[in-house]
Amino acid sequence: MFPPNTAPNAAHAGDPPLFHTVAVNRRVALRAWPLVQSSCPSTQLEDWRAYTAALNRGAGKSAGLVAVEDERGYIHALFAWHIHRAIGRPRALRITDLVVGSLPGRELAQSIVIAIRRVAEATRADSVMVEIGDRQLAPDALLSDGFERLVMDCMRSPRG
Repeated sequence: MFPPNTAPNAAHAGDPPLFHTVAVNRRVALRAWPLVQSSCPSTQLEDWRAYTAALNRGAGKSAGLVAVEDERGYIHALFAWHIHRAIGRPRALRITDLVVGSLPGRELAQSIVIAIRRVAEATRADSVMVEIGDRQLAPDALLSDGFERLVMDCMRSPRG
């Protein structure tokens, strides 16, 4: 389930016009499979389906899986999120399993940051940790200076 106060399958104010975010349910997970397979070729479809099913069982206010798709329904990015409680950080949002397709421009990176910001606000997280891991990402789309500035802006934005 998507965090409270966010509508899946709907464009949101502030979304770049090409992309919007959706919660990853069983149907969306199948559409995301080509992206996952291109990023992690050794992963089997059964493993992906089991992973998404496990996340969806715990989805809601403390965990979930979000995809960034275009108007045609093609998935270009996805990430898992969990609320993690640690000393000094009562509600840290941990972003993991980030998978990003390779597209020119910065709109995809902006969409990812907007999605992360939306989850952080909906879960009332007091900090955000993004784990990149050892996956091959699209460096010009995600690891650009623009993405770093967007992340810094996201971390500085006040939460209500």
